[in-house]
Amino acid sequence: MSGQTRAHYVPQQTRVLAGSELFLDVLLLGAVFFLVRAALLEELFPFGPAVIIVAGARRRLIWPAVVVAAGSAWLAGLPQVYSRLLVFLFLGLACTLYPSLNQRGPLTRATLAPVAIILVRGLGLTFWQPSFYGWVQMIFEALLAWGLSLGLLETATARRQEERLLGGGLFLLGLLLGLQGWQVSGLSIQGIISRYILLLAALAGGPGTGAAAGAAVGFLPSLSALITPSLAGLMAFTGLVAGSLKNLGKPGVISGFLLAHLVLANYFLGGDGVQAALKESGLAVLVLVATPPLLVNYFREFLTVPVAGQQAPADTSQQDNLKIALKSLAKNLKFHGFNESPLETVRQVARAACRGCPAGKVCWELEGEQMLNTLQELLHLGSQGPLTLAALPEWLASRCNRGRELLAALTTRAGKGQPQPLEDGLTNWLASIFDNLAVMVENRGIKKENSAGSGTGQPSLKVSVGMAATPRHRAEVTGDAFVAATLEPGRQLLILGDGMGAGREAADASGTALELLQDLLAAGFSPELALRTVNMVLLLRTTRENFTTIDLAMVNCHNGQAEFYKLGACPSFIQGKDGVRILRSHSLPVGILEDLQVEALNDELQEGDLLVMVSDGVLEAHRDLNEKEKWVSKALQRAGDARPQEIADRLLKQARALAGGNPPDDMTVVVARVEKAASA
Repeated sequence: MSGQTRAHYVPQQTRVLAGSELFLDVLLLGAVFFLVRAALLEELFPFGPAVIIVAGARRRLIWPAVVVAAGSAWLAGLPQVYSRLLVFLFLGLACTLYPSLNQRGPLTRATLAPVAIILVRGLGLTFWQPSFYGWVQMIFEALLAWGLSLGLLETATARRQEERLLGGGLFLLGLLLGLQGWQVSGLSIQGIISRYILLLAALAGGPGTGAAAGAAVGFLPSLSALITPSLAGLMAFTGLVAGSLKNLGKPGVISGFLLAHLVLANYFLGGDGVQAALKESGLAVLVLVATPPLLVNYFREFLTVPVAGQQAPADTSQQDNLKIALKSLAKNLKFHGFNESPLETVRQVARAACRGCPAGKVCWELEGEQMLNTLQELLHLGSQGPLTLAALPEWLASRCNRGRELLAALTTRAGKGQPQPLEDGLTNWLASIFDNLAVMVENRGIKKENSAGSGTGQPSLKVSVGMAATPRHRAEVTGDAFVAATLEPGRQLLILGDGMGAGREAADASGTALELLQDLLAAGFSPELALRTVNMVLLLRTTRENFTTIDLAMVNCHNGQAEFYKLGACPSFIQGKDGVRILRSHSLPVGILEDLQVEALNDELQEGDLLVMVSDGVLEAHRDLNEKEKWVSKALQRAGDARPQEIADRLLKQARALAGGNPPDDMTVVVARVEKAASA
């Protein structure tokens, strides 16, 4: 019975997702229709190419967007309509023939808009209508199209609220400009929507937001035509008055809006314009009344720019860090790894599922690296449960005709990564213990005493860090990982890890170990206990050999005392007033033996000292084994007062030169300088 329920549930979920995707596609094509018509100063139409590039991010929408844009331009009778149609065609062909463009950054994709305008329309100006003014107009339109494309593309991945506000504002501006001249019963649709936006902004954001929205929509007529922006002052004042009454809710905002509109409309619009403006305002008011509170709250959150709050108390911070560390332990224990290389697994799956597929040439010859990375991520997801079509990225789902077969094969092969029942029970039990501890910390709180000897007051020293790294020859990703963090005021943490092997698998091993180690130390674990815990997790999470070297340094910025823990790591170098000191240890890496021997090395760092940590690829760059440490010491003696980043870059460059320009192993150089704190 449960199997039948599951069999019906997946198609139903797929239909819901498909329906929402179709609705979004229709909305985007509708936006394309109006954005193509958006004019700046009566002669510039930069929104059309920009929105086609944005629509091209969804491969299935490229040609529908081109057709809608061409139809809109033809029906609107835009100037130089034939050259604009050719620009749209050029963009459609470029996005179709070069699908890898969608994997590039926003800057590269946005550059396609001015290139298309200059190439296509430039040829027309050169051979048919040569004109200096035409060239100036075309170049200005190309630059505007480039800026709009970049702004709209970056909105989708923006992390800062200001960037999202800018992108949303540009999109809304284009839509309103595209509605210029559209009327219903003699009333301007642009005017109705503009007034509704003003009311919504005043209700959600208050007087400042209302005035800004009013000024923006008041300038719209002067943007599309060469006329005086007479409405800007009226709308800005109206938004200010309406927003001032936002505490009274919708009735207050509406009352302020209508009052200010009635007072100033006669001065700005005259007798004939007042009636039309009041009718448009009345419709906007009705739409605001019908607007649900959920939409108003969403708009308010969208307008709110996050502000950094005060630092949390030490106890609360440590409690949160402990909760995060326990959840991180549980998550890593629940992933058991694979008995064979994930790369080899996905290659076998691809040979079976993709053989004879017409799209195979595009997938594997043009985008082979991206396909391998995507399938490895899907294989990892498959170890957590059956894969559905929703797991496929959009660029692959739109092209692949064998998606179900591919996902089924990945799910089956992922099952081979599960360990024996006894180990599975052990790791699940440990994971549940950590999960329960995390819940207890979250619900009840844990108070821990401050560690003895941590120092009080403001630190007298600070640590400036520079890092330079390069992968081994013919590798795209380095297997080394590095973490620099401040555990608490006055304690600086530096960790350098080198995962077994090279490439993404090594990067995953070292990155996982360092992330977990940082979480444990931030939660208050001692370095010895944290290192033993990471070692046990690496042993339990996979049956395959999976070790990582750890080079850990903790500097007390109150007194300069430093602790070093080196598990399979290369020697570290300290450049002080008395020369170069070398710290060595012969412990094994984490992830090999259960009985891990952890030994601390102690030293004192003074103002001006340099600490250098390197991975084995840097030292082994020198072919003479007797010189592999000496060349680093000599280079440090010549470092002088250079910044840590400059020294790191210089050491890495010298190591690459010693290796003949083709490093046989990943190389990472970390340089830290102890300096006097500003508050000292």
